[in-house]
Amino acid sequence: MKLFPCTLVYLDEDAAPGPNSTNRDPLSYVTQALCLNNSLRRVGLPMLTIVTNAPERVAQRFAGTPPEHWPAVTKLAATIELPKNMPFYAAHFKLDLMDQVAASLPDDTMMLLLDADMVALLPLDRSLIDRCAEAGIGAFDISDQVFPAYGSESVVADLEIVADRRLRNPRWYGGEFLLATPASLRRLVPRARAYYARYLSESARLEHHGDEAFISAALNTLVDEGQPLVEVGAYQAVGRHWAGNNYRDVRWFRCCSFVHLPGGKALLEREARFVDFAPDRFWRHLRVAHLRGRARHALKRIARVLNCSRLAMWSAFAIRGAKG
Repeated sequence: MKLFPCTLVYLDEDAAPGPNSTNRDPLSYVTQALCLNNSLRRVGLPMLTIVTNAPERVAQRFAGTPPEHWPAVTKLAATIELPKNMPFYAAHFKLDLMDQVAASLPDDTMMLLLDADMVALLPLDRSLIDRCAEAGIGAFDISDQVFPAYGSESVVADLEIVADRRLRNPRWYGGEFLLATPASLRRLVPRARAYYARYLSESARLEHHGDEAFISAALNTLVDEGQPLVEVGAYQAVGRHWAGNNYRDVRWFRCCSFVHLPGGKALLEREARFVDFAPDRFWRHLRVAHLRGRARHALKRIARVLNCSRLAMWSAFAIRGAKG
């Protein structure tokens, strides 16, 4: 089974920037994709294809990069409509990308949908690819990160609102990694389109927005109906890393095939300046960013404790004053 690595770069200056993006350059995601493509080349995976609504603008960012290092670029046939101020606006168009890929991929090729702010560190395990090909879908379950952060009741409620049904075992799947056969995509995309329409109509009731909401709802209902699904995170096919976060020891990520850095886009853009991706250089910079993040988290905790102490002290003074 062959792989077709692809990523979405949707450009619209009138839309709200992504919540995790600090670079207001609309082409910054293209720079990140160049880094991702360099890392794919290094581990022997196929060239990245950027699917975009603005191929000419995307290609402009390749200037200064050797042509043999350029990703492929494909025009996106965008069909969905949504408010420009919707959080994660651009990511919603992954649904159009998936629809387009489902119609064009040969049966012996699996879509490997990746976010641009990722790097490939190791080749994907061949036995895992075979398992995903047999099942039809390999997805990244991040419920253990999302449920504690937002409350399982809130997350499950959103999934069941979008799906308009009770789910047997609700799971939240990360949008940065999806491995799927064309046949499975042809089952997933129509379901996701139906749920996207409901997601849009119910958006005021939802706590969570973005492609993960309606894609996760679609995956959950397909699994409930018997669709096999391989959870790729357990195999360390992909890990989501936030600098300074203690969710996992940073060394765990060194054994992942892919690392997603939603808060490390600037690091990836710096890495893209180099002709080739060097893991040792990447890890050196990642460790520095992680230690800085740890320091920021510690300072925030100290500040919260001090604020609570001040509030308690002022409350005590106020009580004594009232008694006096």
